[in-house]
Amino acid sequence: FVWVVALLLLGGIGYGVKDVFPSEKLMAKVNGESLQAALFEVRLEQAKTFYTAQGADFKTEENIDLLKQQVLDDMINEMLLVQYGKEQGMAATPEIVEKEYQQTVAQFPSKEEFQKQLTAQGTTPENVRFVISQQLILRQVAEQQAAEHKVEVSGEEIQKAYDEAVASGAEVPAFEEVKADIEAFLRQQKVG
Repeated sequence: FVWVVALLLLGGIGYGVKDVFPSEKLMAKVNGESLQAALFEVRLEQAKTFYTAQGADFKTEENIDLLKQQVLDDMINEMLLVQYGKEQGMAATPEIVEKEYQQTVAQFPSKEEFQKQLTAQGTTPENVRFVISQQLILRQVAEQQAAEHKVEVSGEEIQKAYDEAVASGAEVPAFEEVKADIEAFLRQQKVG
């Protein structure tokens, strides 16, 4: 859960965030929406850090190119899913976005520390709220697809994912606090 919060703050889903890097070049356009190169670079660095911690080696240009393609593909897929969700009438209400935002802020020792992280990443609370709204739409798409395809997540799978997070040494909230988030994440992974 903590790494999800970090991902959210350090790059979000990486597109559509207004005025984050307004003059930067674009990596791609998907149905008229821009994917900014600077946000791609943030996501790439996050992926490098994550996979390096898992033992991956990025000393060769070939491995870096593969990772770049994976990150770009992931970001484009996320854009397409959000666009699909919006076409299906899915949206995130301001109340739910604010509730999720406050939960994100609560993951930090203080509001000041949260603001320092935002400033260090060159983003704003509005951008975080935007990313949360996009993530909520992605969650709705995943839930719709899971229901249509009867995707189930077992209690054992949820517990295993939680145990792996704990074993990684990350600071993880109590199981009951994050159980629903883990289930939604695993369901989304299965839906693909």
